[in-house]
Amino acid sequence: MIRWTPLVLALLLAAAPAIAARPAAVGGGGELEKAQEAFDAGRYLEALARARRAADGAPTSLPAILGRAGMAEFMGEFDEAAAFYGKATELAPNDPHVLYRTASFAVRIGEYDRALANLDRLLELHPRHVRWLFAWGPGPIQPLLLKLYPSLVHIAQVKIDILMEKDDLARARALASAYAIVTSGRDYCSEARRRGPDDDREEIFQAFRLAALAQPNAADCIGWYGQWLTDEGYVSLGRLMVLESVRTTPSEDNKQSGRTYVRIRLGGERPVPKRAEQLFLIARQRYLRDDDVTGATRLFEEALRLAPGFSRPYSYRAQIARDAGDAEAAVAWLRRALQADPDSWRTHRNLGRLLDHLERYPEAETHLRTASRLFGDDAGARLALGRTLYAQGKYDEYVKETRAAITFFGQWKQQVPEARAFLKRFERWGPGASLPPTPDPNIIMGWNYD
Repeated sequence: MIRWTPLVLALLLAAAPAIAARPAAVGGGGELEKAQEAFDAGRYLEALARARRAADGAPTSLPAILGRAGMAEFMGEFDEAAAFYGKATELAPNDPHVLYRTASFAVRIGEYDRALANLDRLLELHPRHVRWLFAWGPGPIQPLLLKLYPSLVHIAQVKIDILMEKDDLARARALASAYAIVTSGRDYCSEARRRGPDDDREEIFQAFRLAALAQPNAADCIGWYGQWLTDEGYVSLGRLMVLESVRTTPSEDNKQSGRTYVRIRLGGERPVPKRAEQLFLIARQRYLRDDDVTGATRLFEEALRLAPGFSRPYSYRAQIARDAGDAEAAVAWLRRALQADPDSWRTHRNLGRLLDHLERYPEAETHLRTASRLFGDDAGARLALGRTLYAQGKYDEYVKETRAAITFFGQWKQQVPEARAFLKRFERWGPGASLPPTPDPNIIMGWNYD
């Protein structure tokens, strides 16, 4: 029997050079360098245009082809990205960076079998003994193995992501433990909960991911991870994590809360393919970040074609219409969203606030009441509901809803002074000519970004 002493391990691992975790910096001049400069400066549409010109001008240049594939992927041009990752594979079928990039892209669009096939090909590029140790080596060797061969870290992490997205959390946890990505005895959940709002969002996100992998009984952290995923737009995995927390928690109240969250925030059991989810995420960025109305609209429409029951793209089509000054078109888009998902809390909220803006108070009241019923902690919707009630002379109900909202905000140290002052004046002097203000403070984690 081999004794896995430090000397034996060192000799084995030193027997062959490591495959680099990342390729050398992409060189090249002209359009490719300008594309990178534009990307670094946040001019993403320009970066895509320049990457296209670079690839068209150098059709056998692997850096140019990969540059175009990567920019197309980043901008949600998935058919174009797939075509150019294919060209890169033809040019360099055994290049580790090409294999990893194509695997990552396949995960992004939900083609998990293709991703695994590319990861297997990437693993085959390693020396035989490294492959054997990666598959069968004892636990103590894995951290050193992954340190010396960083590409193995990428293989392990992507496989874990695939298993999680395929709802095979048990195997994902086993893999994370086998490669010492998580270790026993460490309270990852407490570490994640100690992170504050000033911490880096990606670090918080990863902290909850590790908790979900390391601690199967940490139902609260698993549920919070699902809500973080939901806020970031990862609907499918967010749903799986919230449902895992429902399965794990011993609290009947928490079980019911989780089921409600899935129904009113995540579309219930309506499927959202990974490609549609990613198109939505990128379309949102192209609209809000890049002011690219045409490109964003096209991606939203593609997401809706793939997932007609997915309410979020409808809401952004409504925002585009409203920003263009067409409030009636915005109302129509939100009504279409409710046809697709009648229990969507956020759609009722958005439609109610829009109808209030249009002074269609009875209709606004209906949708804001529904939003408040679906999610009782939505104090912003309660303030808006109070305004519609005030506008219709329903003053007792206005007071009731506004007091409830102010009390809730006070629990989170949000004072909403405008709403407080208006209510105080009303209770002293009675109704006036103006309507109550409806500030819309941040909603608690897991309920934002729709």
